[in-house]
Amino acid sequence: MGAADAFAQETSFLLINATGYPISQLAVSESDFNMWTPNVLRPPPIKAGERRQVTFNAPTTYCQADLKIGFADNGAPAVWQNLNLCTLTKIKLVYDRASGITTASYDD
Repeated sequence: MGAADAFAQETSFLLINATGYPISQLAVSESDFNMWTPNVLRPPPIKAGERRQVTFNAPTTYCQADLKIGFADNGAPAVWQNLNLCTLTKIKLVYDRASGITTASYDD
């Protein structure tokens, strides 16, 4: 176990893809830092309307985090900001590609 592992916690939540597009990548950053983790999603992509449990190790400093989604159709990535990953159990991601507006509803 490395030093980084000692300060990591397992984070898990149900992701509901209400973006209208298949999600192939999910990266996490501490809020407003723009320092993204590698992709934490396992294949296959999460289809539009699909739900999937997402589990990964996150630094303990990531309670307030941003999520960046990459789409399987190569559309521009989208970011959801200031989510509390320490209490999050379910999140529904909504995205309007025409305006670039992201919204989310979640249980905490």
